[in-house]
Amino acid sequence: MGELRLYAVGIEEVRGISGASTDKAAHLREVATKAFAPAPDEARSGLLSKLGPIFRRPPTVQVISPTQPEPHDVEVLLAGAYVAPERAGATWRVLETIVADIAWGSTRLALTSQSLDDLDFALARGGVSSSVGLRHLLGSTASLNLLPVAGLTVGWHPYETALAMAGAYRSAMPQIKTTEQQEMVNALASWLDGFVPWASVAPSLGRPVPDLVGFYAG
Repeated sequence: MGELRLYAVGIEEVRGISGASTDKAAHLREVATKAFAPAPDEARSGLLSKLGPIFRRPPTVQVISPTQPEPHDVEVLLAGAYVAPERAGATWRVLETIVADIAWGSTRLALTSQSLDDLDFALARGGVSSSVGLRHLLGSTASLNLLPVAGLTVGWHPYETALAMAGAYRSAMPQIKTTEQQEMVNALASWLDGFVPWASVAPSLGRPVPDLVGFYAG
């Protein structure tokens, strides 16, 4: 099952995570550290730690997963340094975790690639232009300084397009045939309505108005 994760956050804020200023990096590092702190492993402090050579490697030696973030991945991202291809998956996870923290709000939809296309088609039948469809969102590259990885697509729409999506989706509701799609479209339009109050608060906090950033895993 695929998943579309949407975030309300300024695209320049997202791009600014890589190579963040010293003060900003300190907060972002704390966010990532808390998110990926390893859980206590009772096995390593118990019987398994005392077992001998029946294991091919000592049980205390961890195998580094290409998608499990390590502290070094956080530092490389925040420094804006080169990310090795084998660490791209883990670094994308760090980036999205930070995006989730700084976003004004987020929502997610469980969608396979086919059901995503079906939802776009249902919206189109209701008069929604492809320019505000979900596939178009994912096809609008976010221009982030990371190598793409298989199974993850990241795109974005500016604030004005997010507002247009909300209005267009709500107008299409009477033409949406299935209950599941109706619920998805209604929930998405309601969430997109939040961009207006978020944008009204942003200037007072010295932040840009939120754009719409999407991560699709599937």
